[in-house]
Amino acid sequence: MAIKIVDWKVVQGNEKVSHEPIKILFSGSVSDFAYISKKVFGGSFSVVSDGKMPLSLFLLAARRNYFGCDLFLFQYKRSSSIRLRDSEYCLPLWIGSTVSLPMRVKSNSAKSDIRLIKKNGLVYSVSDARECIEDFFVNYWAPTIKKRYPEKNIQKERESWSKYRCEVLFVNDGQHDYSAALIRYDDDRPYLWRNGLKNGDLSLWNKGAIAATYYYAAEHLCSMGYDSLYLGLSRAFFSDGVFQYKKKWDGVVNGIDRYAFGLGVLKDRVGVRKFLINNPFFSFHNNGLYLTVFYEDVNVFEKEEYDINGLDGVRCVDINALSFC
Repeated sequence: MAIKIVDWKVVQGNEKVSHEPIKILFSGSVSDFAYISKKVFGGSFSVVSDGKMPLSLFLLAARRNYFGCDLFLFQYKRSSSIRLRDSEYCLPLWIGSTVSLPMRVKSNSAKSDIRLIKKNGLVYSVSDARECIEDFFVNYWAPTIKKRYPEKNIQKERESWSKYRCEVLFVNDGQHDYSAALIRYDDDRPYLWRNGLKNGDLSLWNKGAIAATYYYAAEHLCSMGYDSLYLGLSRAFFSDGVFQYKKKWDGVVNGIDRYAFGLGVLKDRVGVRKFLINNPFFSFHNNGLYLTVFYEDVNVFEKEEYDINGLDGVRCVDINALSFC
């Protein structure tokens, strides 16, 4: 059996809410690191040391806190021999979301978006022509991704599109183009796979352009007889912007369980406490998907805020009684 070699980094900076020092040991992909470092530090940080080592040795060093860190995060394959301790947490790398059709939204945010779509006179058209898919890539998706996620390899993602049957849904107001979405069909379940703003113009977001891709994709697919629409993936943190946007369409979540993050808390420090309290995360526990929420004062804890379709429950963790690795 081949030995799994992983890249690792020791990173330190100030936790973005408390501005208190925090030091983490991390192992994962480049995109994972970009996401986690922004989630933990927000702004500036420094890589103290880095290198490569077998995953088993990395986990031994992490648990013995060889690098003197406050917490560790590492990506691993759940089918591997890695087993987490009771004091560690298993976060799915990605969370999926599916809405039923016809879509019946309940959140005030989604209702507000629909009113904005109607106010701006946005309409849609759909095409499966190859030149339209190319137009979507060049003039909508690529420029939007370059502005929002500059670390992504957009050409590599583009090459995967030819493997699937796709349609493009374009949104306009009768005079100007606003946005577009790529709808993918596989296993008889449509997937709102990608979307983007015309020329990457982020100001169009506030005119309902992205909301219209969700709303009209649901309307279009319902008219074709489909009873559900997969909205795709978001990161496994409750505060994740993509997750929060998809959540308002009242979908059912599921944890994508092939890959996960192992998270261990090593020290009780202010920066660690604030990071955990301000960043509830989805986690696998007892073969179910839970939202793990940390709190210091049970009197100000509102469990109803975390009522999400598809969860097996909410794990409420008193941070004052937390077990450290």
